[in-house]
Amino acid sequence: MVREQLKQKAQSISKVPSHYQLMIEDYGEKDEKERPVFFVWKDIEEPDQDISVELDHHGRLISLTKEYEPAVEESLPEERLLKIALQFTEQHYPSASHEFVYHEKKETEQFVRFTYVQTVLDLPLPQTGFYVKVAKNGEVMEFRYNGGTSSFSIPKQIADKESVTADYLKHIQFELAVEKVRSELYEGGDDRPHLIYEADLPFFSYPADITGKCHMKPAADEEEEEETLPLPLLPEADRHADIDDMIGYTPSMRKIRETDMGESIGTVWRLGNEPEPRDRSIAGYFETWNKNTLKIMKDKKSGKLKGVASFIKSEGHLSLSVEDCLKRALQFLYKLYPGADQLFRMHPAENDGDRQNAFFQFDLQYKEVPLRLGSANISISRTTGRVVGYNGPEIEPEALADLSPSPSISEEEAKAVFAAAFDVKLQWERDYSREKDDFYRLIYRPVYPYFIDAHDGKAFMSKNM
Repeated sequence: MVREQLKQKAQSISKVPSHYQLMIEDYGEKDEKERPVFFVWKDIEEPDQDISVELDHHGRLISLTKEYEPAVEESLPEERLLKIALQFTEQHYPSASHEFVYHEKKETEQFVRFTYVQTVLDLPLPQTGFYVKVAKNGEVMEFRYNGGTSSFSIPKQIADKESVTADYLKHIQFELAVEKVRSELYEGGDDRPHLIYEADLPFFSYPADITGKCHMKPAADEEEEEETLPLPLLPEADRHADIDDMIGYTPSMRKIRETDMGESIGTVWRLGNEPEPRDRSIAGYFETWNKNTLKIMKDKKSGKLKGVASFIKSEGHLSLSVEDCLKRALQFLYKLYPGADQLFRMHPAENDGDRQNAFFQFDLQYKEVPLRLGSANISISRTTGRVVGYNGPEIEPEALADLSPSPSISEEEAKAVFAAAFDVKLQWERDYSREKDDFYRLIYRPVYPYFIDAHDGKAFMSKNM
């Protein structure tokens, strides 16, 4: 299909309202004849609301996404919603509902998502079939068609589940660490730091074919751990830094969007006028989206700075040495954490002299116990001396005040809790080691607690398992 026909078909499928503006119109490179085409329309008045459509080069629908919440005055019954989902699918793939098997339904207050998949040995093949998300008022909000495959290998003999389980538990290792157990990721999580035993599994997955080779993961301690250094003391005279000045924020900047990110609020500021897009390609859109912006993330409760990303281009020579940049990074860290020398250790700086930015990593310490996601990473422009990148530690030092660094249960007790909750399940897995990624092999996938609380022995399971 020619480009204008593809665009008209995308508009027709998605029923784009008249007040939406076309932002992305990407047909790929001229030599990529088989590449899908992609369109995005945005609400002029509500830029967070958009509609995206992906078509193959013949004009067949691959995906549709509507990013807005429809007004649901009256909810339709589930049977009616399923019928709408299948009718929409059959408009584009007439035999899809017969080729694929109903797999699952996921429901929220406003939406229901129905998934159909291809199955082999009564097990679903990942990324096959299709799914449809329907609003309770009957509007199709999301669709994706993945299709089917004949590229899979059925084992002649499947390995015994008990022997696979025993092999996992025989080689399991544990490491003591501090982890913030997030409520959206783990069953029973409370968004607080815990002293935990973390399991290091010997295998990512285990081939179900009894003749298959099982490759052990490299042991974590085989890699030599980089030695960190004490944080240099910063003279009091050098601590009088202004955070806004250091990150390049000025009152003349315009706030162009703000996003609630759960525990944090992300705000995007732009310096100067809205840039003109060079074209409507995906690359051109994101270039315009980020140009001359400063992205700031702050903790929702405390207002503490958690992240910075600057896309403001700086002109000039790389005039600052690595030592100059380290001093700036330390000024920034001490401003955020006045007792930084008691809280952090630094990694030796390995900065190439030709790089535009210098990068530094500072690890939060807690009585010689490793902290997961406990690093502060700071990037300094060697042209301006400004902080152009910052990712703060996920665990705040004050949250560790009441946490005992000594475990109340032994590693053997933790292993017993882990073994009682451990299981393996047969699943199909894509073999990405092949040149083509549509080959499936049958494997045993471990289902296990990610962490065992080192004080009360509680097992934390992932919500996605």
